[in-house]
Amino acid sequence: MDINSKLNRRDFVAKSAWGATASLTLPGFLQQTLFNLDARAQSVPSNGGDGPILLLLEMAGGNDTLNTVIPYGNSIYNTARSSLRLNETHGFHKLTDKNGPSVTGNDEALALHPNLTYFDTLWKDGDLGIINGVGYPNPNLSHFSSYDYWHSAKPNTMSKDGWIGRYFDNQCDGCGSTSGIYINGRPTLAFRSSNGLSPTATFKNPGYFNWRDKSETGREQPLDKMYRKLIGLDHPTDDGISTTDTTLAYVQRAAHSAMVSTANVQAAIEEGGTLLTNSEWPTGNGLANNLKVIAQLIKGKSDTSIYYARQGGYDTHNNQVDVNLGPLAGRHFNLLDDLNGGLKAFIDEMKAQGIWDRVVILTFSEFGRKVIQNGSSGTDHGAAESLFVMGGQVNGNNYYGLYPDLAADARVKRNSMDFNVDFRTVYRTLLEKWMGVPPSAMPNIFPSQPVNFDPLAFL
Repeated sequence: MDINSKLNRRDFVAKSAWGATASLTLPGFLQQTLFNLDARAQSVPSNGGDGPILLLLEMAGGNDTLNTVIPYGNSIYNTARSSLRLNETHGFHKLTDKNGPSVTGNDEALALHPNLTYFDTLWKDGDLGIINGVGYPNPNLSHFSSYDYWHSAKPNTMSKDGWIGRYFDNQCDGCGSTSGIYINGRPTLAFRSSNGLSPTATFKNPGYFNWRDKSETGREQPLDKMYRKLIGLDHPTDDGISTTDTTLAYVQRAAHSAMVSTANVQAAIEEGGTLLTNSEWPTGNGLANNLKVIAQLIKGKSDTSIYYARQGGYDTHNNQVDVNLGPLAGRHFNLLDDLNGGLKAFIDEMKAQGIWDRVVILTFSEFGRKVIQNGSSGTDHGAAESLFVMGGQVNGNNYYGLYPDLAADARVKRNSMDFNVDFRTVYRTLLEKWMGVPPSAMPNIFPSQPVNFDPLAFL
C-alpha cells in the first residue's frame, strides 16, 4: 500500500480543508462538505436541468424598503426622511396603474427607486410582483439572529438546519449532488441538512471548485488523483467505501459527494460555454458576476433546481445618500443600480435561452430599516420589508400583502414597520406552487409555522 492510501482522517482534513486554497478563504465546497460529513454521492439527476428553477437573491445587510418601494405621497414618510426622501423630481418610477393596498385602509401611491428601471419594465410586462409588509412576530434587529431566522425559517429559535436543507431532506430522495448551489465563499444555513444528506454545493468561482493544495513553494497542485484513490472512486468492483474502517468510511463518503459535485459543476460550465448575451453583461458588478455563473450552469443543463446568490452592503447606517448630492447618489443608489443591472442581464439571458417561464426569482433581506432617518444620512435596523418576486409565470403587476402603517403608534421595535405577511408563507408558496411540494410535507419542512400559513397568489 502506498503513502497516499495510508493518509489518515487528520491528514485528509488538513490537506483538503485547512491546507487547500481557493482565493484566500476555505473553499466553499469543502465548507459545505464539512457541514454534510455523512453525505453520499448521488447520481440520479433532479429536475433542475429541465424542470422549475428557483433563484433566491439575498440583499444582505437590511435593505431600506421605504426608499425602494416608495410611498411618495405619504406625509409621514416625507416628514420622517427630510434629507433621504425621494420625490417626483428624482425621476422614480410611479406604479401608476394601481396603488398598493395598505394596513390603514387607504391605498398607497407607490413608486420604484429611480435605478430600478428594469423592475419597472417587468412590472409593466406582468413579470414582477411586490410583496409588502413581510416579516415575523417579535422581530430581532440583530443581523446574525435575523440571518439565522430567515435561513432556518424558525424565527426566535436557534436552529441547526435550514429550510432548503429540510426541503431536500424530505423531497429530494435520489437528487443529483448539486441540486442546490450557493454562489458564495461561505456556506449558508439555509442549505444545511439535519441528517447530512443535503445535495448542495457552495463556491464563489467555479474555476476553484476543485481539489487543490498549495505547497510550500506557493505553487498550486491538483490533488484529485490522490483523493480519487483515497475515497475509492475508481474501484472496479465496489463503491470504494470502507467496510472495516468507520473513520475512513466517514471521510470517504464526504469526499465522494464533493468529488461528484465538482465534476458536475465543471461539466455544466464547460457545456454552457459562452452565454447568448455575453457582450451585454455589465462590468464591475459583483452581483452580475455571480449571476453570470448561475446563467452558465443553467445553460449547461446543471441538475440544480435551487440557486442562491447574495449581494451585500445594505447595512446603510451612514451615507445611504450622498450628503451633498442627495438621494441620487450614495451607497443605496449604487447598490440598487447593481441589483437592477445584474438581474436585467440574467433575465435577458434566461429569455434568450427560452426558459424564462421556468424561472422564479425572489429577493429578500434579513430585515428592513426604520421609518425615521438617523443623524448620519442613513437609516438603522428595522423590521418589516418589501420583497420582489419575478418570473415568466409569476402573477405580476400585482401587490401581495399590505403596505405597513407608518404612523408612530403603529410601529414596533423603536420606529420599525410592523409586518402583516409572515416570510414563511412566501417560502411555502415557492415550494408548494413552484417546486411541486405537497401540502402534507409542509410540517416537516416548516416545523415552526405561523398562524396564517396559507400560500399567497403570486404563483
